[in-house]
Amino acid sequence: MAADSSNPRRFDIALSFPGEHRDFVEQVAGHLTNAFGKERLLYDKYHDEEFARLDLNTYLPALYRKDSELIVLFLCPEYAAKLWCRLEWRHISQLIATVDAKRIMLLSFGNPGDLSDLGILSGDGYIDIILLTAQTVAEKIAKRLQLNQGITLPVKNQSPATDISRIIKYAPAELIGRGAETKLLADAWNMAVSGETKRPHVLTIVGLGGEGKTSLVAKWAAELAHRDWSDCDAAFAWSFYSQGTREQMAASSDLFLKEALNFFGDAAMADSAQSAFDKGRRLAQLVGERRALLVLDGLEPLQYAPTSPTPGELKDSGLAALLKGLAATNHGLCVLTTRYSIPDLKTFWQTTASEVKLTRLSKEAGVALLRSLGVKGTQKEFETLVEDVKAHALTLNLLGSYLRDAHAGDIRKRDLVKLEEADEAEQGGHAFRVMDAYVRWFESEGEKGKRAVAVLRLLGLFDRPASADCFTALLKAPVIPELTEPFVSMSDAQRNIAFTRLEAAKLLTVNRNSAGTLLSLDAHPLLREYFAKQLREQHPDAWRAAHRRLYEHLCATTKEGDQPMLEGLQPLYQAVAHGCQAEMQQEAYREVYRLRLVRGAEFYSPNKIGAFGSDLGAVACFFEQPWSRLSPSLTEGAQGWLLNEAAFTLRALGRLTEALDPMRAGMELAAGGEDWTNAASGASNLSELQLTLGEVAGAVGDAEQSVIYADRSGDADNRMINRTTHADALHQAGRRAEAEARFREAEEMQAESQPGHPLLYSLRGFRYCDLLLAAPERAAWQITLDSCFSPHPSSLFESCRAVSERATKTLEWVTGKLRPHDEALDHLNLGCAALYDGILQGSSLVPCRASLQYAVDDLRRAGQQHLLVLGLLTRAWLRSLTAARTGSTGSTSSPQAGSESAQADLDETWEIAERGPMPLYMADIHLHRVRLFFREANYPWESPQKDLAEARRLIEKHGYLRRMEELEDAERAILGKSAK
Repeated sequence: MAADSSNPRRFDIALSFPGEHRDFVEQVAGHLTNAFGKERLLYDKYHDEEFARLDLNTYLPALYRKDSELIVLFLCPEYAAKLWCRLEWRHISQLIATVDAKRIMLLSFGNPGDLSDLGILSGDGYIDIILLTAQTVAEKIAKRLQLNQGITLPVKNQSPATDISRIIKYAPAELIGRGAETKLLADAWNMAVSGETKRPHVLTIVGLGGEGKTSLVAKWAAELAHRDWSDCDAAFAWSFYSQGTREQMAASSDLFLKEALNFFGDAAMADSAQSAFDKGRRLAQLVGERRALLVLDGLEPLQYAPTSPTPGELKDSGLAALLKGLAATNHGLCVLTTRYSIPDLKTFWQTTASEVKLTRLSKEAGVALLRSLGVKGTQKEFETLVEDVKAHALTLNLLGSYLRDAHAGDIRKRDLVKLEEADEAEQGGHAFRVMDAYVRWFESEGEKGKRAVAVLRLLGLFDRPASADCFTALLKAPVIPELTEPFVSMSDAQRNIAFTRLEAAKLLTVNRNSAGTLLSLDAHPLLREYFAKQLREQHPDAWRAAHRRLYEHLCATTKEGDQPMLEGLQPLYQAVAHGCQAEMQQEAYREVYRLRLVRGAEFYSPNKIGAFGSDLGAVACFFEQPWSRLSPSLTEGAQGWLLNEAAFTLRALGRLTEALDPMRAGMELAAGGEDWTNAASGASNLSELQLTLGEVAGAVGDAEQSVIYADRSGDADNRMINRTTHADALHQAGRRAEAEARFREAEEMQAESQPGHPLLYSLRGFRYCDLLLAAPERAAWQITLDSCFSPHPSSLFESCRAVSERATKTLEWVTGKLRPHDEALDHLNLGCAALYDGILQGSSLVPCRASLQYAVDDLRRAGQQHLLVLGLLTRAWLRSLTAARTGSTGSTSSPQAGSESAQADLDETWEIAERGPMPLYMADIHLHRVRLFFREANYPWESPQKDLAEARRLIEKHGYLRRMEELEDAERAILGKSAK
């Protein structure tokens, strides 16, 4: 946000706070920097050079009163006691009772205490931020500055921001036979505009390929644009057909989320390495808070196929988070098109997420469509033909154009199209038969027709629009036999004539810029599929040679640089796909995927830009059958690496069940080759995944096997690490003594291997601390359930302190040296230890707040969904207790409600755990719900009794005996009270 040029003040915002809360305020400052820049923010660390002066005690405080437009005070009991805060307040307080009093904004970490000696009274309004995230606090500060400056929303007549170019080009000049569906879209939008509460937030149009879904939505959007987007704040459209439609490509939402987040105003999130799930949630918030139109065309590449165990479900967690978020809250409308129903939205089908089946055209509409294309015949002949092709819109368009172009519109020539040979079970079967006839006719015309077929056949090499540079690369010398010969003698004029002819026949879409320069060529996905099949089966040598040409072109022309963003890597992801189609799997793996995308041990694409979905799409290309059989042309080492990469990426995306096959295959491949080091790692990873999926007994068995393999390998690190995996599985199975013995054994190995770092650290250290805190955690829950619970032994306090000391030390070892989530896990240990200690001793809970917030934020950024659940569950506990302890006099927000509440954290964890599925975490969530909310008159979920019963069912079913004692404590406390 740029400062008002008429504003003489140097800073937009000044932050005044005590040092106890620097960690949190620094996060707030970071978020504000994205909008205002460091130079416009008065935060001491941003101006070190200027503030290194002798008179700082008088120089700095004066900047607040004179040179800052909005002064934000972070209040707490410590504020009045701090020398620098009192110096700053001495200047700020001079604004009280003046017209500039509005420049002061009060925030508080819970009850701020008695600040009357500073002139801040109990009746002064403040926002209680103790349960809010740093990002939310920054947004509230920015909004207050806007209010002070009189900034308002755009006037009604101002044109909204729009980006619908990806679908508008597919709008037909005339849309025949879809009046009812067009009215449905118009009515849904009008209800959104009028603010009706009972209306669709998400409208899904489901139909077979070629039924006209894209044409329908594109034409309706074009009409809205023609009316200058009346009553629309923003409009954005995306076509997933434009980024790959083949099943093997494993399309993702990565690029869409980046572009949409940029469009809707959060560039920082767009460029971050946060997970697709978190980006989807954020985009839902940005879109839903305004009257926006969001059109997502062609979702089926991101859905499981109808033949899978979960037909139609979204494979992509980012898209699932977006759509569920919009179904819950949306001031505008989201329109989807897909071939398959979306069961992820089933909960909302009867309320805010309508799903409409796009049926075949009516007989009358089919006849009208054929007549409009210039076909001539009797009414009966028209009706018979319409029925023969089941009134399929694309087939009628193709057939009508074919009869017009090849036979002067004579409907009697329809017998030349072998419609009876169409496969009823095949998407577009009748359309394929029409294309057979079209191709035969084109080829009978000599050179002119062969040129037209050649253009279409080239499009079969792409599963997205063919960019001009790729199309041109295919036409360069040497000629590709059986594919590009017709282009050798073709002039630019002849090529353009072929384009125009194919466009008129509705077989091709030519995209040019305003200067007339060719940008890309496109065809309906079913037609691309038709020509791909034809070329691959009839001319396999040409198929491979063309893909090789595209692979080499993309590799040579892509200059990604040292720090590329996702869009800069897109040509390389496409290169991998073309390389695999050219049967160059080993080279594509080594030269592109490993060296230029993942970048070896740096793991650039997942760790730096969060491109898990794009990576999975590339990895899928190396599989003959995802996710169990790789191309035999790959070396054994490459196969092992790719199996592990597939498992890791699927797991990071929350597709846990799918990750089992490649993980087990990788382990067996290593063990079969007596590669005990990798076999041990594979068995350890498999144990962790089994545990996440709730297979506790299997996890214990695989972890035990991992120890055997590690001992055979002789690798000291493996021997130590895999013992911690075994220990953690034993812990979750309730075998605590065995688990502790394994952890101690592992720590002895750690001390021997690294004398300077004698404690377990990183994930293995976190797991050991989790076991050490088990007894204090149970005792803290007992007090949460009943504050009169009997006193606990001092050994529990000692356990909390011991873990705090461990985590503080190991945090020093990992900070800036290992992965971000290693630091987050130490912060989570610190937060848990402080929380349990605060509950057991009845002391302040403030010390654990910053650690837990840091842990949650960093686990989000690292995309570690299965670990994020642990942070969210602990933060939900803290938020619930803080809301109960904190007074709200003078507060302008309720700590019990909204997106920053314990309930919100539990709902988010449920969404993650259910998607996994992660049944052990689901049991934890049921227990948390009951223990935190059983006293509420309006229990947020169905009933405490049902949650308790479901927790017991999951714990017993999965052997999650670690929680059995906690479950029994809750049953005694809650069911006993219910019986009175």
